[in-house]
Amino acid sequence: MPAELYDVRRLRLLRELSRHGTIAATARACSLTPSAVSQQLSLLEREVGSRLLVRDGRTLVLTEAARVLVEHTEDILAGLEAARAGVAELAASVSGVLRLAAFPTAARALVPGAIARCRAEHPDLRVRLTELPMPEAVAAVKAGHVDLALVYGYSLLPKPRDPGVETVPLLREPLLAALPAGLDDGEGPLPLARLADEPWIAADRDDDLHELMRRACGVAGFVPRLDFTSSDYTVIFALVEAGLGVSLVPRLAFESLSADVVLREVSEPSVERTVSAAVRAGSARNPPVAAVLAALREIAAEAGGYA
Repeated sequence: MPAELYDVRRLRLLRELSRHGTIAATARACSLTPSAVSQQLSLLEREVGSRLLVRDGRTLVLTEAARVLVEHTEDILAGLEAARAGVAELAASVSGVLRLAAFPTAARALVPGAIARCRAEHPDLRVRLTELPMPEAVAAVKAGHVDLALVYGYSLLPKPRDPGVETVPLLREPLLAALPAGLDDGEGPLPLARLADEPWIAADRDDDLHELMRRACGVAGFVPRLDFTSSDYTVIFALVEAGLGVSLVPRLAFESLSADVVLREVSEPSVERTVSAAVRAGSARNPPVAAVLAALREIAAEAGGYA
């Protein structure tokens, strides 16, 4: 069957189904109804001329033909993004709308300066911001709901590469021990084992930070006693300030806060967070994307990070 009859939108749906496993989850990810997803996938099966899905309980399993299509879909979508970027580069100015997603600490510390810089340099470019946690931000980039997302990863927690997304490192920052003032015993990196007997406070909506804390403390030879959790860093720092425990936090989380808390780099092991920009594969040269990336790099460098 001629390749031009393979509808790219349907290939994208098949790729999303391969990630989410059910029609309902794929529909939510793509902002469609389940019936619309089912209909489009049925049409794709007709285009391909081969069965693509078999049911296994409540989930749909991809056939070998479907897996081959998904593998090539990443290349097709990246090629289309690169083509759009190449055409857009011919324009005389940077214009249009760029949809940006960011997690809260980056939205506060990096995004305002980057948007202001883009507005000054490219007055015809509009940047729309929404806050999204991970991994929703990466899924939104892949699904085309946003054009660029700020994401992060922690040392000790390797992440598999997603072929549909390119990441551009912006900033690496140490994870810091947040201590009550009375617990500080000097300067320089603090061996994590010294905090083995302290109560711990954790960010309850960051599963990766929870896992990093667990692994880092495990390397240091102890299991942290977790007494408090909060989704708000201002609450975490207030608990630390009150002498109720210690925490492990990214440096950006402390910026613009005024809590009377001591921050110390940790050692044995040392840990860090990398903040990156995630874009669809092939789209980094698109002028609006490139302009926002450049502004984010500049602001990140001014924030004292390194990439």
